[in-house]
Amino acid sequence: MTFYERYCELCRGKGLKPHSRTTAEKIGISNALVTAWKKGSKPKSVTLEKLSEFFGVSIDYLLNGYESLESNDMVNDDRELTDFLEMMATREECRLLFHVSKDAKKEDVELAARIIEELRSR
Repeated sequence: MTFYERYCELCRGKGLKPHSRTTAEKIGISNALVTAWKKGSKPKSVTLEKLSEFFGVSIDYLLNGYESLESNDMVNDDRELTDFLEMMATREECRLLFHVSKDAKKEDVELAARIIEELRSR
C-alpha cells in the first residue's frame, strides 16, 4: 500500500473525503499536497507530524503501514502479542483475514478457522 492509499484509508476511517478542501483544512495541510501524494511524493516531517496527530497513528504507520514494536514496552513484554503484530506487519494475507473478520460473527470466524485448518492439513 502506498502512502497515498494509506492516507485515503485513514480519511475514510474518520468519515472524511481524502481530496476535500475541508479535510485538508482540518488536518492543517494544503489540498495540493494530497495531489502530490497521489502522484507518488512523500510528505515532509512537519506534515507527517500533523497527520500522525490528526489520525492518532505513528509516523512509522504512515510511512510503512505498521507500528514500530520497539516503541511499545507493553507489547514487547507479551511474546504472543509481539509475534501477532510482527505477522500482521509482514504478511499481507494475515492482514486481509483480520480485516475481513473484524465485523464477522463469532460463529463465522470459527467456521473460517476450521476451513483454514482443514486446508492446512492437506
